[in-house]
Amino acid sequence: MPQTLTAAFETCKTLCCCPVLCCWQDDRPSTSSQMLAAAAAAACAASLLLSPLSAHAVSGGGSISVPLSGEDLSGQDLRNNKYTKAVLRKTDFAGSNLSGVSFFGALAEGANFKGANLSLADLESGNFEDADFTDAVLAGAFVNNAQFKNVKITNTDWSDVVLRKDMQRLLCSIADGTNPTTGVDTRE
Repeated sequence: MPQTLTAAFETCKTLCCCPVLCCWQDDRPSTSSQMLAAAAAAACAASLLLSPLSAHAVSGGGSISVPLSGEDLSGQDLRNNKYTKAVLRKTDFAGSNLSGVSFFGALAEGANFKGANLSLADLESGNFEDADFTDAVLAGAFVNNAQFKNVKITNTDWSDVVLRKDMQRLLCSIADGTNPTTGVDTRE
């Protein structure tokens, strides 16, 4: 049997991904056994090569699905990331560029967004309870059905953000200051 076929056979046999090969007991098989083994080895090798690789993503459209709770992601350009339904409890995004990023359905309780750019970000259906948005820019962000209980929004720019009336009342009751980046009052 050729060296490469033997190597493929041994690899597949070790990984037990091809039961046909696991039955091979003869050191010098017949031609039909060799052909069967070659086909099985090829199928096994193809399944190994074509199977999806392990990743930190892919839940609901290529987003982060592993817990990132407590991670320090501060001061980074994260515009190409998606945090759809991600677990982001106490994650630090301070000073990061999150413009246009999806946090749809994210669990971001206690997360730090101080000074972050969240313009046009999708925060819909996310839980941002106890999060800190001090000095953040949320201009044009989508926040439908998001939870903002006990948030810090001092000096936050909420320009062009559409809020439910109850959420608007809640946030206006704690709104204070002027955003240092845009010069927009938080209460506007």
